[in-house]
Amino acid sequence: MKKIILLFIAFNIMPNLMAQKEINLDTLNIDQLNLYKGKAVKLRNTGMTLTLIGGTVLVVGGILFADDYDDSNLKDLGWRLELLVMSELVTVAGIPLWIIGGIRKSKVEIALKKFDIKPNNSMAVGLRITLRF
Repeated sequence: MKKIILLFIAFNIMPNLMAQKEINLDTLNIDQLNLYKGKAVKLRNTGMTLTLIGGTVLVVGGILFADDYDDSNLKDLGWRLELLVMSELVTVAGIPLWIIGGIRKSKVEIALKKFDIKPNNSMAVGLRITLRF
C-alpha cells in the first residue's frame, strides 16, 4: 500500500515539474494575466506546502527514528525508512514547484504593470494624495 501511495504521489507531481510551453505574457490581456497569476500562486503555494510538510516529516521522523533505534528491533525499520524516503521525495518535488511558481508570479506582476494607467483628470497634490475632478 505504501508503494502505491508513493507511486501515486510521484506520478501526480512529476508532470508539473516537466518543461512546459513558454507563454508570451505580452500577448495576454488583463483577465488572462490574472488567471495565469492565480495558477502561478497556486503552483507556488503547492510547492511551499510540499516542501514544508516533507521537511517537517523528515526532521521529526529522523529524530524519532534516532531515539527509538535499537539493533535488536529491526522489524520496525522498514516502514520508518519508507517514511523518510517518501518525505525526502515530497520535499525534493516541492522545491522546484515553489521556485517555478514564484518566478511565474513575478513575471506576471511585471507584465501587469503595463495596465497600471494613471487616470486622465488627476492632479498630484503631495505624497500619495490624488484629486480627481
